[in-house]
Amino acid sequence: MGHYQVSDLETQQELLSSGDYDLRITNLARFILKKIKKQRGKFIDIGAGNGLVLRFFKNHGFDVTGMELSRNLCEAMKKNPQMKGIEVVQGNIIEKKGKEEFDYVLASDVIEHIENDDLALKNLFSFVKPGGLLILTVPAHSHLFGTRDKAWGHYRRYDKKLLLDKLSALQGTVEFVSFWNLLGYFPYFIFEKILHKPVNETMRHSQSPISKTVRKLIELELRAEEAAGFSPIGLTLIAGIRKADK
Repeated sequence: MGHYQVSDLETQQELLSSGDYDLRITNLARFILKKIKKQRGKFIDIGAGNGLVLRFFKNHGFDVTGMELSRNLCEAMKKNPQMKGIEVVQGNIIEKKGKEEFDYVLASDVIEHIENDDLALKNLFSFVKPGGLLILTVPAHSHLFGTRDKAWGHYRRYDKKLLLDKLSALQGTVEFVSFWNLLGYFPYFIFEKILHKPVNETMRHSQSPISKTVRKLIELELRAEEAAGFSPIGLTLIAGIRKADK
């Protein structure tokens, strides 16, 4: 999750941890799996939050470990029977350095919560094996930055050029960078920049017929993005940078 205030966000993560599926998280994990060509290996999710991504990749044959800043979320994951056999450690990526032991290091929605994101990226890359891959997801488009970002402890949103500039300092090779969640962009823009109202989150979990139908349509669109491997615009940026072999 990162170095930030976690009141409402932490509550959301605890609620998500009790399920097996989430429209955003599950489809994001599927997109990442497709991007890395389903090649298995040692995988760490730094900012593991609710544990859904850890379970997803474990179920696809990866050797998974989680690291999370929040003590409460660490304890919730450890107590969850569905997390049996998955190691979770508490840690702050600003203070932790790795030993180049993981084939895949994922930091999903983490570095936007950290003031010194350059240091966070450097520390994240220290967990990656030579020849391994660092995978990042971040909120996209600086012009969308607004009330919701501030409430959730975001220091910034990322344009593609800004993210690529920061990755260039890591001395690796960027293998992919793509927008994701095309349909999410438009309601976010309307609520945040035109209506100046909070984004309506009830659709994500509501069991009303309308919400179920909307979720099915979004799922179909996200599956199309997964098949294509990119989106021309989206609410999220996803990037992968490969560390050079020694």
